Amino acid sequence: MFEPKTVHEMVTPVLMANAIVGMGIWSSNRGKFLNIAYSLICLVMYCVVMKLSIEYLGNHYLPKVTSLGNYTFYGIFYANICLTVCLIPCGWLRKKYMKAAIMRIAMCEKSLEQMGLEKNYRKLYRNQLIALIFVAVIFIVFIVVNYDGMFVEGTPLHVKIIITFAFNYPVGLLYVSDVSFLHWVSYAKIRFTQLNNLLRLMLTTTPDSPQHKRVLKMKDEWDKSFVASTQEDSKSKNNTDTMRAVKQVHLELIKSTRCTNDAFGIQILFSMTVSFVFITSLLYYAYKIFWQDIVSREKSQKEIIPVISWILFYSSKVLIINHMCAMASVEAANTGDIICELYEPTTSKEFRAEIRDFTLQLIQNPLTFTACGFFNLDHTFIHGKRTQYAE
Repeated sequence: MFEPKTVHEMVTPVLMANAIVGMGIWSSNRGKFLNIAYSLICLVMYCVVMKLSIEYLGNHYLPKVTSLGNYTFYGIFYANICLTVCLIPCGWLRKKYMKAAIMRIAMCEKSLEQMGLEKNYRKLYRNQLIALIFVAVIFIVFIVVNYDGMFVEGTPLHVKIIITFAFNYPVGLLYVSDVSFLHWVSYAKIRFTQLNNLLRLMLTTTPDSPQHKRVLKMKDEWDKSFVASTQEDSKSKNNTDTMRAVKQVHLELIKSTRCTNDAFGIQILFSMTVSFVFITSLLYYAYKIFWQDIVSREKSQKEIIPVISWILFYSSKVLIINHMCAMASVEAANTGDIICELYEPTTSKEFRAEIRDFTLQLIQNPLTFTACGFFNLDHTFIHGKRTQYAE
């Protein structure tokens, strides 16, 4: 397998996927103009295809179902048009945010290399390939499942190709945009996990000897605590330097993650909003099919399969994106628990001062993912937030 050596080489699969669908990001000025030109061509071609599809819809090539089914169908159809028109220009606008994020990430990578931590570029590269292959498979299955129920008998082949492309191209845009965003979320989680594992190596407390027992034990060994060896002083200095380095890298990771969140904020906002609206409407439509028999028995099975596939598509997007963001935020917050365990009276004043500064930094710079600031992306988006009050 290809062995990436830099951040730019590591994100090659994601950049290529974005370039194929017309949302690519290029670093050079020449590549920038080529990217915009290709994106405009994709956008114009899609507008032409949509115009042809609307004409065919007017000629009743697609199956006629109930009025509610028509409203849902046309709602998805026109929402896809709006998504395409909005998502492709967003790929151009997010370049400045990604450029700032890449610069900060490169700084973090240099610091991580100096600290002796693995870059894991090959693993990140492989994860992108796996995610994109999985998306391609799901995308093909999605097309096959919906293909039979989209057309009436006798529809010409070229009409089927045009309408299939019109329906599924926006889905491909959403998939690529979501995979690109989740790649950077996963990257942040992996780096925070590495930093936390490095901090755990400095822990001296164990389940059998927690911190409060160690403090009580100091009373019996007070005289011995004044005899500090040169080796212990050197270890304390190394721990202080490590804590200072981790604090700096942690802050840079927070800032770079915020930049990537800003870069994909509009796309995620569109994705979550459309998913929520369509899940609600499609569930209501499925309820009508099952419980009120608004279509004939012969057509109900054929009609419910596309509805369920759309529900699964949008539901999976909501669950996966919010879960991954929540896991990254939790991993960043876990750093605070670890450094609090490291705060012991037996450590040096410099080490404890670094911990206090680190704690203040964590309070002032929490890691939260948002959709352009409208709402947070975490588990509370799915199940709501429970507030417990002390009795």
